[in-house]
Amino acid sequence: MSGLQHLNPPGSAPPYKNLFSNVTVVPPGAKLAFVSSQWASGPDGEMVAGGEGNYFIQAKQTWTNIMAILKGLGCGVKDIVQKQVCFVEFSEEIGKQVVGGGLEAVGPEGEHFLKSSVRYAGYSHFHRPGVLYAVDLVVVVPN
Repeated sequence: MSGLQHLNPPGSAPPYKNLFSNVTVVPPGAKLAFVSSQWASGPDGEMVAGGEGNYFIQAKQTWTNIMAILKGLGCGVKDIVQKQVCFVEFSEEIGKQVVGGGLEAVGPEGEHFLKSSVRYAGYSHFHRPGVLYAVDLVVVVPN
């Protein structure tokens, strides 16, 4: 369905390490879904086992949850317009863990994982103790 255009217009600063696009253009008539913050919750609504203090495990579970939502909407990673990724702290190593966990969860759709535009946000804490990472999305869904 997508039809999204991910761009880095001439004259714009290059995205940090090419981890996203500066602009994502949505085609006319597209329907959007706004996905609330997803985090490393298991089926019981609690932190997934091993997730406490572990960015890789939290990212993997967060993206596993996101993949279920996308499937339920009839779309996939290629249909993500924008993601907001939220961290309690950030470093190069944490970034590698999060990208690695996310890529493991999205599997074959990994080629689209780093294309959408992104907004990074830092938080001093989340709604539950131990949550280090969360993601909000805007997604194009089939009409």
